[in-house]
Amino acid sequence: MDEKEIDINEIDKYINFYNMLSFSTAPWLAQGINTIVNLDTQVYSSISETIKSIKYLLHIGRINDAYTLLRKYYDSTMINIYTNLYLLENFSIENEIVAKIENWRRGIEKLPEYRIISQYINNSKNISEINRIL
Repeated sequence: MDEKEIDINEIDKYINFYNMLSFSTAPWLAQGINTIVNLDTQVYSSISETIKSIKYLLHIGRINDAYTLLRKYYDSTMINIYTNLYLLENFSIENEIVAKIENWRRGIEKLPEYRIISQYINNSKNISEINRIL
């Protein structure tokens, strides 16, 4: 197999990874939002299903459709990083429910534009070392 070719079965490893990640985050209580279900659990489960769809689309040769879902995967990852950072940086005893994330989760407010999400992630001191490496 050529280096640039994709082994479709390799994708199963990523599907399993996100399934396990979803399962492992489920027992943790959600902090900063008003829900019992962990937000990460929902996101990782959704990502796993997105990757399954990508695998199927690649299998039937629908490359453009698979690419569109790859963009969804990327966006989901960025939103997950953003919400986790925002909760980490804004959750406290005085601020038990982080309104911005809770309102977004309930559909009351829109998520910020990608540019704002990206800037927030890049400017976060909590992950500055990771950003420097990346």
